[in-house]
Amino acid sequence: MALGFRNRLVLFLVAMLAVVQLGTMVILYGVARSALIDTGKQQLVNSAQSFSRHLETLSGHLAEDAKVMSLDYALRQAIGVHDSGTALSALRNFGRRVGASRMQLIDLDGTIAADTARPRELTGLGRFAFPDLLPLAGEAGRAAASGVVDGTPYRLVVVPVLLPDPIAWICIMVRVDDRFAEELRALSPLRKDIALAGQTARDAPWSVVAAAGEPMDPLAGIAAPGQMAAAEPRLMTKQGAEYLVLTTPLPTAPGSLPMIAVLQYPLDEALAPYRKIMLYMGALMAGGLVAALIGIGLIARGVTRPVTALAAVARRIADGDYTPLPPVRTRDEIGQLTTALDDMAQAIADREEHIRHQSLHDAVTGLPNRLNLEEQVDTAIDQGHGVALLLVGLDRLREVANTLGHDLADRVARDAGDRLAHALTAEGAGDAVVARVSEHGFAILLVDRDRTAALALAPALVAAFETPYAEAPYGEAEVTVDLAARVGIAVYPDPTSGAPPADTAGILLRHADVAMLAAQSAESNIRVYDHAADPHRPERLSLMGDLKEAIEQDALDLAYQPKLEPQTGHLVGAEALVRWTHPRRGFVPPDGFIPLAEETGAIRHLTRWALGRALRQSAAWAAAGHDLRMSVNLSVRDLGDESLPGRIDALLEETGLKADRLMLEITESAIMGEPEAAIAMLRRLADRGVELSIDDFGVGQSSFAYLRRLPVREIKIDRSFVQTLDENAQDQAIVRSIITLGHSLGYKVTAEGVEKGPALGLLAEMGCDLAQGYYIARPMMPGAFADFLTSHAAGKNPWQTPARGACG
Repeated sequence: MALGFRNRLVLFLVAMLAVVQLGTMVILYGVARSALIDTGKQQLVNSAQSFSRHLETLSGHLAEDAKVMSLDYALRQAIGVHDSGTALSALRNFGRRVGASRMQLIDLDGTIAADTARPRELTGLGRFAFPDLLPLAGEAGRAAASGVVDGTPYRLVVVPVLLPDPIAWICIMVRVDDRFAEELRALSPLRKDIALAGQTARDAPWSVVAAAGEPMDPLAGIAAPGQMAAAEPRLMTKQGAEYLVLTTPLPTAPGSLPMIAVLQYPLDEALAPYRKIMLYMGALMAGGLVAALIGIGLIARGVTRPVTALAAVARRIADGDYTPLPPVRTRDEIGQLTTALDDMAQAIADREEHIRHQSLHDAVTGLPNRLNLEEQVDTAIDQGHGVALLLVGLDRLREVANTLGHDLADRVARDAGDRLAHALTAEGAGDAVVARVSEHGFAILLVDRDRTAALALAPALVAAFETPYAEAPYGEAEVTVDLAARVGIAVYPDPTSGAPPADTAGILLRHADVAMLAAQSAESNIRVYDHAADPHRPERLSLMGDLKEAIEQDALDLAYQPKLEPQTGHLVGAEALVRWTHPRRGFVPPDGFIPLAEETGAIRHLTRWALGRALRQSAAWAAAGHDLRMSVNLSVRDLGDESLPGRIDALLEETGLKADRLMLEITESAIMGEPEAAIAMLRRLADRGVELSIDDFGVGQSSFAYLRRLPVREIKIDRSFVQTLDENAQDQAIVRSIITLGHSLGYKVTAEGVEKGPALGLLAEMGCDLAQGYYIARPMMPGAFADFLTSHAAGKNPWQTPARGACG
């Protein structure tokens, strides 16, 4: 039987009140229990510390009493004449006064002279069980520890008998039993149950030797003989009772069996007052529920059934159900309200449908928009389908809008959507979703299709726009619009090794957008997303932050590649090259972080660091007798750093190097970006005597009009002309021409990328001034470079200096 509105209201409010009250009780009880457990643990720790202090105090009292006994003249005389009987009598009397269970008199050689436990044996008592305590007592005046003697655990206190040097030792033994435990428990200000456990023989099991209070299962804290539980308090349950347990080892004499103290804190006793409070709260809650039930029932009874029915209709409308209401038979206020509610539901339904369609479709083409596409992509991925997303870019749409107006651009966009739909149908992909995701971009969603299928479909999409769009607006001359398309493809799952999961529509769209941008440089105007080539991947941001931190913490390295005179084989210089071993990523190649540093402006900090490290290293080598010109690369951003010349002056002054010992290498593209500013900065550097070199010469866009104005002393032939120099006649012609040109302009010429001996021979024949490359030596860390210099000075070269004409 369905419950009416009134009954549901009553039950709901009563249930909510009951849940709140019950939850409050549970939370209060839980908080109180947790607090008591924490308090109990702290009390146990405090009790353990107090236990140790009181144990030491008890030993101190016994030691003081023993010292008084050691001053007894009769005892000293008996010891002096070896009167064991008199000494035994004195020990027995003293032991009764101080409550000792056993007393021993020990000679200086460690033998027992008298033992109250064996009064009839005056000789042959053996050696003292714990001889290591005797020197400790001699040094500190007393020694205290616990130990097992003849199978019985004792608390031992050893004091020397002085005259004035030690003539014997007195050992007081207090048996560790229930009385001993109760005495220690009485000294503690906290109410705790204490048990003392240990082994009475080497192979004997652990047993309780003393207890105070009512400890429950004290051996539960010991897993096996000699293996104690953790020293932290633990919560344990025994026979339905909860208690906290802390085990702490007792200091034992060297060589003695181990002993521990087990302290317990009964949690149930501490929780007893709170359980009574919970009972009172339960009774109060029951009374409150009864009163609430009566009050809520009286209030709910006044609600009429028609209002209840209309409330149900309103809830249905709120849930998105706009089904028309049944015809109203009454024309009173309730009937009018019912009619108005029905009209409102129909109006809301119409508006919601219109708004939803607008929010999910492009207003110009009527195609699904980006939000709609993302919902469909996410749904497909969530349902376990593979998807392929093709992003079609029509960059000229923006130009059409700016040039011919938005009306024509809208018609072109609608035509583009139709072309894509026809192309998909023709290729058997009529089930694909076509969406407009930006002003000049369309997306194609393929479900359960892989990269191969997407690549097979993409050429048809590009071909769909080979025919220009043409129309004659407003009766004017025909307008023709050439719509060249490019397609970027992203797929899920991505089969590429190491690619991060693109498991959301947002990531997949970004990947397709990156691929579409890369398609500009593809002959087919089609490109599949490649994570390794993505210049916008998120880890680049973190890599930039890590690089900044590495510069600040001096965590980078400089490798040095030697420069060689091909004709003589002499080493005359070195180029400093930055190396970075990331703490998590490992080795990061220079082209993985140098472009990032240039984009963000961090290259200036990197250049400052490299200049300082390189010049200090060059000064160190110069001091060792190696006069080398150090080459350091500059970036285009460095040429705009007005403080650069001053920094170089300061570094040269700091290191004591001459300015001509530093060569700065600048690429052609860096100079040609802003040639006037670059030339001005280079002249400031050259005026200081710093040598300048044009790096990667021959592959840039150098203007000879600017080249002859540059204050450079060297040009470096790009490695692309040198690596196959001995195999390619065209490269030989180019290199020979550059060398002749450079010498004609008064420049020295350096060839980089020398990887073969014949290439080095050709460079020597052509008159090239300097050479560097893997054939001569790879970039080396400072230590390896120093060894290389030493080997070179000794004539041990990894290459053979070619004679002029040898490789002709």
